[in-house]
Amino acid sequence: MTALLTRRELVLGAAASLATGLAGAQSGGKDWPARPVKVIVPGGSGGVLDTLARQLYTRLQETLGQPFVVENRPGANGLIGSTAVKNAAPDGYTILHSTASSMVMAEALNPALPIKTLRDLEPVALSSVGGVLLAVHSSVPARTLPELVDLLRREPQKYPSYGSWGLGSNGHLTMEWIKQRAGLGIDHVPYKTSPALLTDIVSGVVPIGWIDVVSPLGFIAQGKLRGIALTGMVRSPRLPDVKVLSEQGYPFTAAGWQGVFAPKGTPPEIVERLHAAINREQVQPAFRAALLQSNVPPAEAVSREAFVQTITSDLATWRKVVVDGNLKPE
Repeated sequence: MTALLTRRELVLGAAASLATGLAGAQSGGKDWPARPVKVIVPGGSGGVLDTLARQLYTRLQETLGQPFVVENRPGANGLIGSTAVKNAAPDGYTILHSTASSMVMAEALNPALPIKTLRDLEPVALSSVGGVLLAVHSSVPARTLPELVDLLRREPQKYPSYGSWGLGSNGHLTMEWIKQRAGLGIDHVPYKTSPALLTDIVSGVVPIGWIDVVSPLGFIAQGKLRGIALTGMVRSPRLPDVKVLSEQGYPFTAAGWQGVFAPKGTPPEIVERLHAAINREQVQPAFRAALLQSNVPPAEAVSREAFVQTITSDLATWRKVVVDGNLKPE
């Protein structure tokens, strides 16, 4: 359902982006960065977004010789953080590390948002690709997605709602697509942050929810939560028994991703240098090991053009889900 990077694009994109970025670094932008770079992360500390961002920018600090200072600005499904970067000086010293949920899904749900990803921001690099997890409280008697769907059909009063970390989030729109296919009426409960959602799933307040693939691992190991399904095309490294949607009769292959953006108008040589540095990091064993530890399958480096294509394709994919389900921003 999404054109999220074919193998040919991955190989060609990596070669092209590395060559272009290295050339740009040599021909211009040599003084950047000359001081610390602020990295806006539109999520709370401790989640998969924050964890992987800090892993990446610790390494970029060593590569580029200046601190990359992560600043968490959660809220409004990423809108607060992305707006701050949109309004920042386009000088390479304020960048955004965000997710598909914030950059394409929220816009697909509400085209009237005051910020448009491709209009207002400069895509720099795709940093990781992975799914989000449908998890249930241990009291829920379902172990697979078909079993959960059957349960929700039989006992809708017992399980009236599910949670996600916000309107227009990956989990929200994916569940709405499942509801369209399965004819379910379960209601959506949006949370402001993943930690708050996780707390309520673990306590059974909202025993069904979509969550990141890192924060629930301990609770799953303790038997307090159970993984039911994963979005995307690849199972997660630390939950190998949890099948992706397409393996369970729901052929929805759209994946989540994390990516880096700069304010519109940032000098191309700075964008290319940052892009090349991030792409070089993608192939380093230490960073790939960090991804695996965070339950995210390592991704290949891709060109900026391929990243833009992914954003464009994903906007169309998720907009169709919104229109077909007659979903409205609340």
